[in-house]
Amino acid sequence: MTDQAVWAPTSFGARAHDYDRLRPGYPLEALTGALAALDAGPPGTALDIGCGTGKLAAALTTLGHEVTGVEPDARMAEVASAGGLAVEVGAFETWEPGGRRFDLVACGQAWHWLRPGQRTQKAARCLEAKGRILLAWNFGSYVLRDAPRLNDVYASVLPGGLPAGPGGRVSLSESDLDGYAEELRAHGFRHVTQTAVPWQTRLTSRQFCELLATESRHLALPEALRRRLLGEVAAFLDAEEGGRIGVDYTCLVVGASAAG
Repeated sequence: MTDQAVWAPTSFGARAHDYDRLRPGYPLEALTGALAALDAGPPGTALDIGCGTGKLAAALTTLGHEVTGVEPDARMAEVASAGGLAVEVGAFETWEPGGRRFDLVACGQAWHWLRPGQRTQKAARCLEAKGRILLAWNFGSYVLRDAPRLNDVYASVLPGGLPAGPGGRVSLSESDLDGYAEELRAHGFRHVTQTAVPWQTRLTSRQFCELLATESRHLALPEALRRRLLGEVAAFLDAEEGGRIGVDYTCLVVGASAAG
């Protein structure tokens, strides 16, 4: 099996422009709600860990923060830079802030790729005294008339299922956020909160399949097999779902205040 601990964090760059175009952004309501729950002050400097193409950074900039991104994949960073974000290329674990401290450390859809414990310690080192940390994810579920049939499409092409993630993980779960919250507490963070904001979107069959192609477990497949699978998915959606699919998202944000 593919060693996902090696390929996964830097695999998304192969689809950087599709990632930027189709991956969900972060509702401002979720971020403002999380910051309000932490009694955060006015916008200041922010560090976006694993910034990707800059989706979370764009939302933070809209809220008035001055954002610096750090991203391990140069292809993703190039897209973020083209959008106006100041990005430093490198893995967060080995990247050094050069004495800088930030009012806010944020991470969107990437915290689970970082090493437990080490990620929290380093994030704390990057924060000003009494700074805040926000960890955000979008969890999506598909609105289908016949969801079991889509599972049958996958089983017909991939009898063994999609490749597992790091440590044998099948997929990230909302329940994992409880563990991330506890990790923050264990490393001295205070006032740990969780904020949830639901939202929806609709995609065409083609958009949905392009979105799937940016997902890590689909990227782990050989290209020919991935194309065959997504072709079958698109044909199913065209025939059974009228060529469109609804996606119900929940944006979940774990927030905390640094000790200081």
